[in-house]
Amino acid sequence: MLKIENLHTYYGNIHALKGIDLEVKEGEIVSLIGSNGAGKSTLLSTITGVAHAKSGSITFKSNNITNIPTYHIANTGISISPEGREVFPALTVEENLRLGAYIVKDKKKIEEGYERVYKLFPRLQERYKQTAGTLSGGEQQMLAIGRALMSNPQLLLLDEPSLGLAPNIVLLIFDLIRSINEQGITILLIEQNANMALSVSNRAYVLENGTVSMSGDAKQIANDPRVKKAYLGQA
Repeated sequence: MLKIENLHTYYGNIHALKGIDLEVKEGEIVSLIGSNGAGKSTLLSTITGVAHAKSGSITFKSNNITNIPTYHIANTGISISPEGREVFPALTVEENLRLGAYIVKDKKKIEEGYERVYKLFPRLQERYKQTAGTLSGGEQQMLAIGRALMSNPQLLLLDEPSLGLAPNIVLLIFDLIRSINEQGITILLIEQNANMALSVSNRAYVLENGTVSMSGDAKQIANDPRVKKAYLGQA
């Protein structure tokens, strides 16, 4: 579904991505793990057209989407739940979700989107008239993911969905990630909580200093001694 080849991205003179090769197949959950500054969020920014690739290619469903405008990428079937949630605090839950459906023209599909999101996240339905800024951190994360689902994406990009959340809420969020994938949505997951990311993923990539240092089956990656030591807190 998504194929990235020899991707190079710069921020000014900083060479952030240095020849990234990555694939996401339809129906998979693929995780990308790495330390702060490794280039994980830069990769998502480049996929979505926020950052421009210097060279290389990004192909989605056989179409080259490298450096096309972000609003065009949203129409291809890719959606993102950004790092830090980025909800609109003064708008209600319902209004935030409606903004996620701005590319959807069919009113019936919009209503189906609400139904799907509220089924996944019953708390959001309970608080649909509440302003997003008054929600808890976990509820805001649910809202950010729900908003991304409103466009009925084929590929969902999740950037640090567990960031700043209590452990019990982290478990809930990852259970929901599994449920979303079971509904037929392919997921590329960027996550510092390597234990949780690898536990829900089919395959994984390890990013270090803008390059892919390791890739393969998620369970094999989780059992690699280097990964255990660097990312899983195991000797």
